[in-house]
Amino acid sequence: MIPQRLIPLTGAHNLRDLGGYTASGGQTAWRRALRADSLHRLDRQAMETLRDMGCTTVIDLRHSEETGAQANPFAAGFDGVLYHNISLFAGLDPSRPGLKEAEDVLFALYCQALEECAAEFVQVLRVVADAPGAVLFHCTAGKDRTGMIAALLLLLAGTPRAEIVADYALTSRYSPAMFAALRDELEAAGRDFDLASPLLLSEAATMEAFLGHLDTAHGGAEVYLLTHGLTEREIAALRSRMLQAEAMEGAA
Repeated sequence: MIPQRLIPLTGAHNLRDLGGYTASGGQTAWRRALRADSLHRLDRQAMETLRDMGCTTVIDLRHSEETGAQANPFAAGFDGVLYHNISLFAGLDPSRPGLKEAEDVLFALYCQALEECAAEFVQVLRVVADAPGAVLFHCTAGKDRTGMIAALLLLLAGTPRAEIVADYALTSRYSPAMFAALRDELEAAGRDFDLASPLLLSEAATMEAFLGHLDTAHGGAEVYLLTHGLTEREIAALRSRMLQAEAMEGAA
């Protein structure tokens, strides 16, 4: 039976598998790379389900204010699962001049992240490359920081641009319930949450533009990552993770 892309797990709204996409010589492998929204709502049973699914590593891409307000339950330690907190957009503020005036604020933010957070991108992908079993990476909504990591992995696997864009835009299917839950939590804590903010979107055109910029400004995913410190061995390990065994044998 082919696994489902959306993994229905109590406490998560946007937990998805990157398996089953077209890739070099075949398809991306299931249960190797998982993307998700915040995991702070997971109970022990849900955590055990992820571990039983083969998840050995959780990478939390949020910054300290986010992890302090809504702690990742794996951060306290959970047998069989390693937790890493690598803040991917540290110091990036969508309201800064040059970003807030952009026609597509998210596209501008992603481009700025490539410029300012290269070391963190490499750090995240190095953990993914070296981890055993399945790796789950997540941020708050599972669309921006998570979406950029997912796009880089799929690009290395040889997934066509149209499928990478579709994977990014898929968040919009699950975002209403996810953002409603987040709004309730933040408002209960006395904080505002704007459901109409353009920062909550996950439109195909944004990822299309980002992929184009990655190619024209940085030479593509592999060149970008190698330029900023990822090794050829780690690139090969990431491809091996993402590709099914038969596809890797064919490529060899």
